[in-house]
Amino acid sequence: MVHMTNKEFPFDPLEGLRGVSHTEIRGAPDTLIQALQQASPFNEPRLSKEESAARQEVVLNALETLEDWELWLLNAVLFERMSLRQIEYVMGIPKTTVARKRDKILEKLRTCLENEPVIKEYLV
Repeated sequence: MVHMTNKEFPFDPLEGLRGVSHTEIRGAPDTLIQALQQASPFNEPRLSKEESAARQEVVLNALETLEDWELWLLNAVLFERMSLRQIEYVMGIPKTTVARKRDKILEKLRTCLENEPVIKEYLV
């Protein structure tokens, strides 16, 4: 297994969330106050770098709770877009077991994230 340090992951867990791309974040205001100042009336303010960093920190902390094989499976299913049959072949376990493991991993992440204020605010 690849050992990662300092919260480095082989994929970006926030890429594609709610259509926010890296180019949008690069030009984003630094703080929430700046985002509110730049927003036109009746429009949502842009995501600030500060908010983005806070969300990313929370998600990375949740991902750190996963074991190596769980992180690999999550990456394979969600980001590499491997089918359950492909993962079945690689892991040597039935695809129904792969699906159950995937569901347990997602539930584990959900329980880690659902009580975080930054995530609650984002989902409201």
